[in-house]
Amino acid sequence: MHSDVRQFRGDAASELAAVTLHISRFDPETDAAPYVETYVVPHVPHMRIIDALNYVQETLAVDIGYRWYCGTKKCGTCAARVNGREVLMCWEAAEAEMHLEPLRHLPRIRDLAVDRSPAEAKLVSLQTWLQRSRPYAGFPEAIDAANAATLRATMDCLSCLACYSACPVLDFPDDIAFAGPAPLVHLARVALDARDEGPRLQAILDEAQVHHCVSCYQCEAVCPAAIPIVSAAIEPLKQLAYERAREASPHARTFMDIVARRGRIEPMLLVLGTRGWRAVLQRPGRTLKLMLRGKVNPLAALLRRPVPGIKTIRRIFFR
Repeated sequence: MHSDVRQFRGDAASELAAVTLHISRFDPETDAAPYVETYVVPHVPHMRIIDALNYVQETLAVDIGYRWYCGTKKCGTCAARVNGREVLMCWEAAEAEMHLEPLRHLPRIRDLAVDRSPAEAKLVSLQTWLQRSRPYAGFPEAIDAANAATLRATMDCLSCLACYSACPVLDFPDDIAFAGPAPLVHLARVALDARDEGPRLQAILDEAQVHHCVSCYQCEAVCPAAIPIVSAAIEPLKQLAYERAREASPHARTFMDIVARRGRIEPMLLVLGTRGWRAVLQRPGRTLKLMLRGKVNPLAALLRRPVPGIKTIRRIFFR
């Protein structure tokens, strides 16, 4: 249990007189587009976001679509975007002014309620359950302590989908078939388990498209359970895929090849190695935008020489 579960973080706003909520409203059956309604709620000590929202629903008699169940940071159903950041509304303290929006990357049912079925369907397609060919030897089953420690962090997932909403790669669903952080946490929990005998390579590469993760750590920044999603789940899955099928892991293979040749990462070479010239030429606008933002530098990619001490780097990374 995380220490912050025992200590509610609600004292910072204890001096507020009122809370203003700007709630994004939308019913796809009756509304042409989303709109915002504003409500003012009297503040009480230790008020959480969900308390303010419940006041609007129950006391002001405004019918708003949203979810919550446990109220104790256990079920994950109350996740939403508040002031541009994914949070659990049952746990975060109410602020003086709050803009409430639904999670991103999921179909909107009504107001703050989203349809979780696309992410849940991905869990099924990834077969995120332990697969074994032999029966359990007995109960309790002996488990290797080192392997259990590797899996420990992934077991805290609340399935709140805050990380799914925060992931910038999922902003491009038509271009990138990435599973998203939450499904990958569940996949790692079984794929990295020494007892699992399932054929995980295809799921990691083809179904999850794990190498599309850019390791931006936005998922970790919003995770209410403080799971190291990138380092404990996604990067180990990338490593597993690379070890079992180097040629089928273009991102990892290209990354390592560039380091071997240059001693540094050249983003332009990484893009070309993973996406190819054709993909770059087909989207010249995106390539130009990356250049203007300083994300890629074609001249540096073509002309820059290896860093001093490249032989030492090669010995460290490729021994």
